[in-house]
Amino acid sequence: MSAASGAAGLTSAAPGTEVQFFDPPLAPELWERYERAARSYTCSRAFLEYFERPAAATLAIVRDRGGGEQSAFLYRRTGTSAHVYGRYTAPSAADLTAFCDALFAHDRELRRVQVDLVDALPDLGALGRPALVVRDVTERRVALPASVGEYERTLGRETLAQLRYLERRLARDHPAARFATAEGEEIPRAWIAEVVRLHHARMASKSTRSTIDGRYEEGIFRVARAHGAVTVLLDGDRVCGGVVYVLAGPEVFGWVIGHDDAYAKCRPGKLCQVAAFRHCIGRGARTYHFLMGEAGYKRELGGAPARVASYAVLRSWTSLRPGDVARVVQRRLAVVSRRAVARADRLAARLFPGRPAPLTTLARALAGRARAAART
Repeated sequence: MSAASGAAGLTSAAPGTEVQFFDPPLAPELWERYERAARSYTCSRAFLEYFERPAAATLAIVRDRGGGEQSAFLYRRTGTSAHVYGRYTAPSAADLTAFCDALFAHDRELRRVQVDLVDALPDLGALGRPALVVRDVTERRVALPASVGEYERTLGRETLAQLRYLERRLARDHPAARFATAEGEEIPRAWIAEVVRLHHARMASKSTRSTIDGRYEEGIFRVARAHGAVTVLLDGDRVCGGVVYVLAGPEVFGWVIGHDDAYAKCRPGKLCQVAAFRHCIGRGARTYHFLMGEAGYKRELGGAPARVASYAVLRSWTSLRPGDVARVVQRRLAVVSRRAVARADRLAARLFPGRPAPLTTLARALAGRARAAART
């Protein structure tokens, strides 16, 4: 039965929980329900239709007995596997368990479910069936309070003093400079192009290369026009810094940031990020996701580490693949090597106080060179 006419199936997954399946094509009303429940920029219809094109995707909605919708999962079937679309969602362990149990019951030939970058589960055993961690990374998030004043009080005294100094310096050195924000259909295409251009230039100054090409830039524009906003620093009509972010209910996801090095003494990227926070707080947002990647400004502006992980949930251990075993061994070796490097760096820091973390610095430099060589 199609989504336009009703559910493809209804499965009781756990006491007090039901999972309803909807076959493609999905009606607009179902897309809206999915976006409300998933609350991630990668789960918006605009994002998925441009970057993923999920024409044959099935929607599963987890709800309680009273009909309240708790989580939603959009997935495609490939062979004996189901791949769940979207990243940076936060289903509870109970909802993920209910979805997987219902999906395995709904599709008897299915052997595994691939779930990409959700909030890390505290215990894999909570799923109640075999499961593997495919990828485990850390992003930084800022908890946004109800007012700008409350947010500023969460910052360290030095950080807040630096922000005030940078704002005064910007006003003194560039009197025509001002911050501006546009949302949705009011976003100028030129602003997106300029922020991406500045992002490319900034990456090049760090001897690395951005993955954003022309097609990806157009996707950023389309998704931002549907669900996002852009905050820029203008000097007259010139864009000298900016950040593109996507709004998903109370969640906000920073997507692209860039600034002109000619204004570096005023830290335009950092000031644009703070201006974006002020805008998000004003519209009621509660969490700003910096996504992956470490940078000093993320910590200074209140970004706290949060683990996100990808999982392979199996019908049984007989669904295990050779690649799964290799991945587990690789992950374990990576953990052991990071611990060994950290211990060696602590010893080196005591012996050579002027050169903290030399092995970590060397490893990062070699990895950067390897990535650069792979791109050429």
